[in-house]
Order: sequence, then structure tokens, then C-alpha cells
Amino acid sequence: MTGSRLRTPVPRPDAGTPPPLSVLMVIDSLDGGGAERYVVDLTVALHRRGWPVHVACSVGGAHAASLADAGVPVTALLDELVERRVSGRYERALTQLVADLRPAVVHAHLFASAAAAVHAVRDLPVPLVVTEHTEGPWRDRRTRAVSGLVYRHADRVVAVSSAIRDLLVSGYGVAPERVEVLLPTTAAVPSAGSPAPDPGRPVVGLVGRLVPEKGVDVFLRAAALVSGVVPQARFLVVGDGPLRPDLEHRAAVLGLAGAVTFTGYRSDATRLLTGLDVLAVPSRSDGSPMVVCEAMAAGVPVVASRVGGLPDLVEDGGSGLLVRPGEAEDLARALVSLLLDPESARRLGAHGRRLAASRSHDRLVDRMTQLYASLAGAEVR
Repeated sequence: MTGSRLRTPVPRPDAGTPPPLSVLMVIDSLDGGGAERYVVDLTVALHRRGWPVHVACSVGGAHAASLADAGVPVTALLDELVERRVSGRYERALTQLVADLRPAVVHAHLFASAAAAVHAVRDLPVPLVVTEHTEGPWRDRRTRAVSGLVYRHADRVVAVSSAIRDLLVSGYGVAPERVEVLLPTTAAVPSAGSPAPDPGRPVVGLVGRLVPEKGVDVFLRAAALVSGVVPQARFLVVGDGPLRPDLEHRAAVLGLAGAVTFTGYRSDATRLLTGLDVLAVPSRSDGSPMVVCEAMAAGVPVVASRVGGLPDLVEDGGSGLLVRPGEAEDLARALVSLLLDPESARRLGAHGRRLAASRSHDRLVDRMTQLYASLAGAEVR
């Protein structure tokens, strides 16, 4: 087993919170991504309230430093990333860690870690919470069977969207009372980024993994259409992934070489949001991406696909616009409408900022601590 365990004094809990219980967070890695940021934000918030929290993962990643800076212990259990698969090595290492730590609650995120966590707690009186961040369109028959096993053994399943909740109930037979929808929220308003290099050139951005479900190819086709109407527009693709070479080639074929910038992975992606005029989220499938919450908190209007958890986050015509997934023409039409009408874009951004403020991260943490306490049989003060 490899990893780092940082020990720091535990601060006293805030008044009105449940008594602190030890929580073991489990996630595949601490690399960039919405689920990873969700876990980091939740973990840091719990730690600040006095809850002893430990994070376990198959390997570390970019966010490990943030947790170390906050004084949260992190254990990387393996020397290889485990994701979207079952790993016996990961299960055995996590089982040993749970036996060593004896946490009051285990909270697992993402497929591989949820599967390992079920194995790790099966012979112990330790309640298991699983947060489902995705509808999992990539799952085949075998991995669907594993997911069904996970949901049956979890004491509570938290869904980050109503679409995921509906899938769990109708597709996996999870009892409705065992599923709770908690929309993600951002823990902090993004700080201002660098000023735009040319204020006369609006910037449309996409932030996410360069994988098929994120619809980056749709974004590029839409960008070509937008360029025909708003030739001064520029397009930013922030993120990395297996499709990057193909997408860069597509951009060149579409004549977008001078208009699109692929930044690759950026640790300051959240800060870059403040330099956008519009955020595009053209996903073919999605949970409730954190980048939408962050864009709204920054007052950036969002144009998103009407899929998954996106309609839960974006009020069509209120905080942004919703379009049909996979339809580049629909996406381009919505983007052009905002680029040619900056006042409407500002109105949507302002409403999004108010809506994001109403979805307090503190309230999310409040509910999570109540859930932990109820499962562990602790009283809520």
C-alpha cells in the first residue's frame, strides 16, 4: 500500500451540527473532474466543521495537494488508476484500510470505488453511502450487474440529478425511499481570471473531458456555424482526453484553426470561466456537471443540452438556454442569440448568479452530515 497520511488537530464542530463522526471518502482518483471537485469541496467543508475525514483513492492526482493543504489525510492505495472496472487489488487494499481506520461511515463515489467499498464493508457494521454522479451510458451488461449489486448493498444512494434518481428506481429497482437527490453546488465563487486579450471578440468556452459523451464534436460543428454569423467569436476548449487529436483535426477541417484554442488540462479551469461570454455544455449524456454551477456562480450564461441533470441546474430562459443534444444547429442558434444580444446574456448570467447563491454549499453539507449521523445512529444536535 502506498500513500500519505497527514495528521492535524481536529477543529471543534460548528454549533448546530451533528456530532463529528469519522468519514472515509473513497474515489477512483483525485485528478481533474467534476466528481473529484465535488469530493474535495465536501471533504474540506466537513473537515472545517470538525468531522474527521480521510480520503482513499486508487491513485492521487491534481487535487491531492488541495486536500493536503487543508490538512485532510489522503491514502493512495495502488500504483495504477482503477476506473470503470472491478479490481481485486483495489478491493483488498480498501478492505485493509477500512479495517485499520474503522470509520463511522464510508462514502463512495464513481463505479470502481463504489464496487470496492461494498466489498470493504460487507463484514463490518459500517454504513455505506454511494453518490451516483452519472447515468453511466458506457456500462455493459456486466458492469450494470455490478452497479445493481452496489445499489442493493448501499445504505443510501445519493443522486446528483433527478434523471439519475429516476434511472436508479426504474432501471435498477432501487426503492425510492433509499435514493435522495442532492444537486451539486460550488463551494466558492470563481475568482476573476485574466482580462480577455481582445474585448471586441466574444469567447465561447467548453470545459470538460474530451470524451464522446461530452459532445465536443457537436461544439466544433456549432462553432463553425457561429463563425459564419459572428466571425469575431473565439472558442476555448478546456480539458484533455483520448479524443483530443481527433478533435483538433476536426477543428482544422472545419476551418477553425485560428478561432479555436485547445488548452489541455488546466488546474485553473474554474478561474478561466470568468473570461467567458458563454459556457457551452453540449453533452450527449451528463450528470450534474460542477462546471455549470461554477459558471452560474460567476455570472456566465450557460447553453446546455437538455439531457441528464442539466435541466435540474439550468432554467431554460432564466439562467441559460437548453438545446437538443447532438444538434449542432440548435446549439449554434442559441449561442448566436446570446452573442448578438449581450444584454440578454447579462440578464441570464445575473439570474444564474442569484440561483447559484440560493443553492448553498453549506446546505448540501448540512444534509450530508444529517445523513451520516442518521445512518450511524448518532443524535443530531
